[in-house]
Amino acid sequence: MIRNRLFNTKLLVVGLLLLISSSCVKFPTPGPGPEPGTTIPTDFNWKTVHDVNINVQVPSVSGIGDNYIRVIRIYSSPMLKDGSLVVSGAAKPGSPLVVKLTLPTALSSIYVQEILPTGKRTVQKVEISSQQLNITINNSSAIAQPLQKIATKASFTSPSIPIPANYDVTLGATGSTTILGFGSGQSSAYGNTYKSYYIPAGITRTASTNMSNYLGHAILYVKGTLNLSSSTMSLNKSSIVILDGGSVIVKGLGTGVFDANIPIVYLQQNTNLTSSGIVEFNDGITIVNKGTISIVKDMKMNVASTFYNEGSLTITDSKSGVFITNSSTLYNSGIINTPKFNITTNASVVNDPSGKITAKTYYQTNGTVMDNFNEIVATTSLKTDGGATINNYCNIAANLTDLQGTIGNLFEGSLWESQTFKINNTTMNMNGSSMFLTGNITDVYGMNLLSSSGTYSVFKCTGNVPDLRYAASQVNGKIEFVHTNLVIGSSGTNGSLLYEALFNNNGSILSKVQTKNILASTCNDAAGQIEDPAPEIIDNDEDGVAAEFDYDDNDPNVAFVSYFPTETTWGTFAFEDLWPWKGDYDMNDLVLGFRVKLYSNSENKVTSMDFDYNIRAAGSSLILSAAFQLDKVNASNVTSVTGEPVLGTAPFGVGSNGTESGVNLAVIPLFNKVRDIVTEEYLSFLNTLPDSYITTPDKSVKIIFANPVNLSDLNMSSINFFVITNNLGETNRGKEIHLPTFLHTTKADVSYFAGKQLHPTDKYKFDDGMMWGIMIPETFNYPLEFQAVDLAYLHFNEWALSGGVDFNDWYKNLSGYRDDTKIFTY
Repeated sequence: MIRNRLFNTKLLVVGLLLLISSSCVKFPTPGPGPEPGTTIPTDFNWKTVHDVNINVQVPSVSGIGDNYIRVIRIYSSPMLKDGSLVVSGAAKPGSPLVVKLTLPTALSSIYVQEILPTGKRTVQKVEISSQQLNITINNSSAIAQPLQKIATKASFTSPSIPIPANYDVTLGATGSTTILGFGSGQSSAYGNTYKSYYIPAGITRTASTNMSNYLGHAILYVKGTLNLSSSTMSLNKSSIVILDGGSVIVKGLGTGVFDANIPIVYLQQNTNLTSSGIVEFNDGITIVNKGTISIVKDMKMNVASTFYNEGSLTITDSKSGVFITNSSTLYNSGIINTPKFNITTNASVVNDPSGKITAKTYYQTNGTVMDNFNEIVATTSLKTDGGATINNYCNIAANLTDLQGTIGNLFEGSLWESQTFKINNTTMNMNGSSMFLTGNITDVYGMNLLSSSGTYSVFKCTGNVPDLRYAASQVNGKIEFVHTNLVIGSSGTNGSLLYEALFNNNGSILSKVQTKNILASTCNDAAGQIEDPAPEIIDNDEDGVAAEFDYDDNDPNVAFVSYFPTETTWGTFAFEDLWPWKGDYDMNDLVLGFRVKLYSNSENKVTSMDFDYNIRAAGSSLILSAAFQLDKVNASNVTSVTGEPVLGTAPFGVGSNGTESGVNLAVIPLFNKVRDIVTEEYLSFLNTLPDSYITTPDKSVKIIFANPVNLSDLNMSSINFFVITNNLGETNRGKEIHLPTFLHTTKADVSYFAGKQLHPTDKYKFDDGMMWGIMIPETFNYPLEFQAVDLAYLHFNEWALSGGVDFNDWYKNLSGYRDDTKIFTY
């Protein structure tokens, strides 16, 4: 690697300083810790993850014996195909999949997929509402995924908003107030970015509260009730946040100048926003609703604004509605009930796999796009024109469907159902296993039913169809057009001679009785299933898991694979090296990326595991060694550890089976020195100083168990990663640094625990509650050398002081979350 001379000189100076140091590694400045008057909760475990016990029950299905295995897969994302698989296993009626998963605390829901022996797949979104989730697969409410592969891209993440640990101003029930931000030269005594106002729980405020701010941005937080039912609230350079349990009542709501990159309105769960008048948002602002919004009149999203609806939105006036226009976007994973639902002028809507939109009238036009991944119901009419596009991945139902100048894409497994159908100059692309079902077709011109799929879709009419001979229409590709009132050989009403010229184009067929089977899913309501196939199972290793779903169908010991964090993502361990004393808390003394793979059999027992790892950084001049202990697995239950060899014999000596010798539990050494793994030459610090990056290699070890291990005994609460530190020339084994809540191994030197500076209940926390190691459930962009983590990550302190409640996603690259000038970049 080529480095300029100036940089080499800088590193040399740093290296000399480090050699001069007698005991410290870096010359630390005081590390982060609680400010005077604040306290890290004594029981805070510093975990960005938590354990969730999951029990997945599957019901009996007619035509499928209870002895057949159902494959269960649990994902962290509704996209399913994006590498978000966390766990896979087997279940049968009466024999559930039982597993303890380690999941990010920032993750709000999981997606549980059942695959029947017939190939039918259903997915249920499950909120992580507690640490015990009892899930019963419910075919009537599951989010269906089709039998064919489908590109579900409906996942979205709504932005967050800062919640202060301390508020700048607390408001009472009385006294007129104008919400003003900080003026020039002013700042928060509590470090808040925006001046914060707070209405506490138990307070009902009815006094004038003017949001027409003209200074720096300000935020009003409502934990109690703000009742301004006779006033229209105008948000100018201000936001309103309704906290859990809070309520806001207004006559109307509008926006003025907005110059902050945060939501203008934010509702947490268990909140209410009620307006008797129009609610209108303009000019690129963002709204997040996780609670309940009830509006009498219109809700308007205008001029590139964005609305994330994860709760419920109801419009009550019969002549009013929801209007998304002028390049605005609606992301809906909740419930919307409205008389009118209009999407106009280049706007777009994503209806997530848990979202439902119900309207009397649905109207879409002017270059707009709807991506529907769950359910849209138009009880009166669904009308489009002007270049609208509808992508239907799941279910649309309308009394009248009237498509004018539109593109409709029906994806595999989807259903579009209508009582009456009108179509003009419209193309409908029907992917295999999709279905359009209607009663009467009343108006047709320029109907283009097209398919390029290798499997059939079905367009079915149970009423009357007009003469198509002069309708400038086509049916091309593998589409079965089923007309149940077809009169064969007739040119009269519904006569086959009125339609036959459109068919026999690349497989298109006209039928009176449906012949192409569309297997049932919860998206298509079994509308196209005409036969129930018996399970046909190829099972080469005879473990009961069909070859199609068996990870290795030639090995009965391996049927499924589970992952942490997910199939395609890596977690991070980040350590300080000066335990039992504080360092500079840049959390880069050792940064190790990792991924765990657990291979299980058809009984959901783990027969082997992989631990993939990469030393991302080592900002330490100490000799660092690393290993992990399987806290619920004896060393005698390990047949072998293969993969990257451990060089040398100290501090870790390895026995014949690959585990550390002299320990009853299975300790898996990874390396005795960082330079054993990272062989490319570097100076004192690895990948922590600016402009000093070198590529580090991915490594892996495989552990084979003598007797299969329960999945729940190998979650991240039982994988006890630790670091050993030594001065140059030393190879002592005893100075272990673990994450909080984890115990030392039996080879640790417990004399280090005697210091009064250590926490009385956890020797891997300082007496003020600070830690030396942390695990992040994704790739962590760690701080630069000498930059404390709380300076690089702006909500780290709030997370710690709240005991992990606030900003549990503090480590993410979100707006306002970090100072990139203090973070190492490749």
